[in-house]
Amino acid sequence: MHRSRFRLRPRRSFLTLCACALFSTVGLGGFSPQASIAQTSIAQTIEVQSTEAQSTEVRELVQTGVDRYQAGDFVAAIAPWQAAYEVYDSTQDDLSALAIVSENLARAYQQIGQTAEEIRYWEKAIAVTQRLENAQSVSRLMTEQAQAYTRLGQQRRAIAILCGSDIDPCEAGSALQLAEASADPVAQLAALGSLGEAYRLMGDGERSLAYLERGHTLSVDSGHSALQMAIHNSLANTSVSLAQVNYRRASEAQGRGDSRAARPLQAKAEAFNTKAIENFQQSYQLAVAQADVAGKMRSLLGLIPAYERMGSVSAAQQQRAIALTLLADLPDSLPKAFAAIQLADLLEPANVRQSQALLNATPPADLTQSTQLLDQALATGVAIDNARVQSFALGKLGNLQERAGQYEAALVTTQKARLEADQGLDAKDSLYLWAWQMGRIFREQGNLTGAAQSYSQAIALLEQIRSDILNANRDLQFDFRDTVEPIYRQYAALNLREVPSEVLVREGEQAFDEIDTTLVTLDSLKVAELQSYFANDCVITPVAARVDAVGSDNATAVISTAILGVDEQIGERDAAKQSAAGTVKQLAVIMSLPDGRKKISQTVIDEQEMSEAINQFRRELELGRSEYISDYDYTFSQRLYQWLIAPFEEDLAGVETLVFVNDGLLRSVPMAALHDGDRYLIEKFAVATTPSLTLTEPEKVKRPASLSALLMGVSTRPEVPGSTFGALPSVEQELSVLAEQLPNSETLLNEDFSLAALRQQLAKKDYRILHMATHGTFGFDPADNFVVAGAKRPGTVAGEDRQVNETLTISELDELIRSASGPTREPIELLTLTACETAIGDNRSTLGLAGVAIRAGVRSAIATLWSVSDESSAQLIAGFYDNLQRPEMTKAEALRKAQIAMIESEDFVNEHPYRWAPFTLIGNWL
Repeated sequence: MHRSRFRLRPRRSFLTLCACALFSTVGLGGFSPQASIAQTSIAQTIEVQSTEAQSTEVRELVQTGVDRYQAGDFVAAIAPWQAAYEVYDSTQDDLSALAIVSENLARAYQQIGQTAEEIRYWEKAIAVTQRLENAQSVSRLMTEQAQAYTRLGQQRRAIAILCGSDIDPCEAGSALQLAEASADPVAQLAALGSLGEAYRLMGDGERSLAYLERGHTLSVDSGHSALQMAIHNSLANTSVSLAQVNYRRASEAQGRGDSRAARPLQAKAEAFNTKAIENFQQSYQLAVAQADVAGKMRSLLGLIPAYERMGSVSAAQQQRAIALTLLADLPDSLPKAFAAIQLADLLEPANVRQSQALLNATPPADLTQSTQLLDQALATGVAIDNARVQSFALGKLGNLQERAGQYEAALVTTQKARLEADQGLDAKDSLYLWAWQMGRIFREQGNLTGAAQSYSQAIALLEQIRSDILNANRDLQFDFRDTVEPIYRQYAALNLREVPSEVLVREGEQAFDEIDTTLVTLDSLKVAELQSYFANDCVITPVAARVDAVGSDNATAVISTAILGVDEQIGERDAAKQSAAGTVKQLAVIMSLPDGRKKISQTVIDEQEMSEAINQFRRELELGRSEYISDYDYTFSQRLYQWLIAPFEEDLAGVETLVFVNDGLLRSVPMAALHDGDRYLIEKFAVATTPSLTLTEPEKVKRPASLSALLMGVSTRPEVPGSTFGALPSVEQELSVLAEQLPNSETLLNEDFSLAALRQQLAKKDYRILHMATHGTFGFDPADNFVVAGAKRPGTVAGEDRQVNETLTISELDELIRSASGPTREPIELLTLTACETAIGDNRSTLGLAGVAIRAGVRSAIATLWSVSDESSAQLIAGFYDNLQRPEMTKAEALRKAQIAMIESEDFVNEHPYRWAPFTLIGNWL
């Protein structure tokens, strides 16, 4: 008897599905759709034929779902398809039909934003299609599944599905390999585009462009306009990401007064932004040709801010007007909801959008239009039963009310947003935002108890999901200071509001508890900063013991600093200070003494004055580069001493070591060179730094008298694309001296210093010290953190093919160290970098320096704040290693004695702090 079945129509129908389903990405607080599902695609993929095996009821269930999906009622389509799925799954006699209904359910859940359910049905569709031995379809379904994981922020998992690894060609069985093996251009394009999106969100713009450009070439050759549209949109978004990175780099350079560095970065950013506009326009034109409303909306939402960045206000307004008109033509769906929310955001001034300034800005001029858009998003969220949409729409409405001073209404609306966020798993990433918002509202109402509770809840919620949201979108890592950091700083300021300054307190006193809560909050912030900076490249695990709780055993005091912004100041007292001082910062310095007592100093300082004092202190130190220098000016070192040390001088009796946990720009200057008007700080105490209270293991490991070291260096002038470095002629002498001093060592100099040689040495022998005397940088991005090796490789400089030096990033060094580690191996105790540098006034680059020991997988590191490589450097390091071979001496004291030897050398050049101050001990100081 004739048996009917559901079967796929010719492949043109799947082309529409796959092309238009590319890369729908829901980001934190906004929607950036890369494409949408064509409403006719489901009907095109299924044919219903009469059959004895499949009853009329099942056929009607499937058709009902098709009709509802085509009408844009995605929620209503799920129930009949689910019923049909259960029939096919129970009988298992029509696997093709089971695969198709599974796929349809995945698409319906995708439209309403229930990504976990979507993935579940992709998994079912893949399993059934594998049983059908249809590799081509398996490839396409795997790509759809990978896109869903990308929407969840799980880019590495998506890449594993799409390619198997970061290495080209892709592994057998991956989506791209299956597509290539079956010569399926549609599946290849989908996989290439999805890989491009995953790498873009991970921050790897170059690799993203490589995959997307391959996809673009293939889309042109194959003539698939729908796929060309999606690829152009993804190329545009990657260009936007690269533009934003370079805009931020230019802003950082300009902020530290380096116009020479800022200009090419600004030009590069503008070039990427122009390229983004070109691709958005091409994507838009293709969407117009296909009458694809969702595709047009997607392109317009990218064009509006791109035009704003280039200063074309009228063009941005024109695109916004078109987008507002198009919104009504979209069916109720996740793309429509988040398009409405994004359009509401785009009504805000560009200079305050998506920043901390937005939370304190007056509402937009057209408050009615913003409210209407958010109301529309809320209604869509209700229609598709999506708690996350409702949560964001309500939360943003509450923020508008907050900024308008309508605090009671804002509180009610924000509480509703929290309730919606609590309804579904997919919405919980917004809970911390609304707890924070309630904290701000309570604070404005004068309810400080309610504010403290809400801030505490916000941080607790954020701690649970911080890794996920920071890894989900690389752009959020760069916007950390605006999107995450203020929560910690505001809560710290709230806790310190009633704490008296410069009063010693003991455990059990209320002020002690407030200070300790502040320290815990600031420590969480510092861990979050490093996690944001290193992102996917680093797993950060706090240790059990805090460094400020072990001072009684080793005469160590810990000094934690926090720079709290003007927005965090609360109450009439602080408002008066602000009006008197102008734009101010609150500098909080907390000292934890060996006996457990704590003391805090709080100083209100003009923001510009503080930044200039820190940067000028550094500039004055670096004037020592010349041997024909005048007398050193102690003005700025003494000013910082008064802020950071003077309030605690009388409490430091018996203290031998000061460990600093510094904040912001204070990480970019050497604490050892602070001056009290008579002596440097290093002349009174050993000095070390650690990135946080809980990221350094505060225990002393037994150290052998004979230290094994791997000595590496580059004395010749290196060739590194994008950087200009000079020769380091003193490196050869430095390594020669150290080789004699540390006989149980190996030396890799110039060409012998290669990544392969380093790997080989680490594999065959246990070294306690890795010493690198070579150029290196700590930069804006973790990719900028590298040291220069001596071996050469083919490369390109200024458009010419040349032999360039190998470089080793700190993350690559960590991988090498970990690959050579094991339970029977001696751990590497110390990493020394003697010619690295950070930029003056660059907050982000100091994060790389602060986290170098953690990132490199060693207990301690010595690195330089600026490049010093001459005879005096070799002398200091030799003295340090000589002291270190005395097992009873701590690393901090060993470095201190070497620095004091230079100060007391009666050599005008060597005693200048330029020569000895940049050497900073990071991590374990014992």
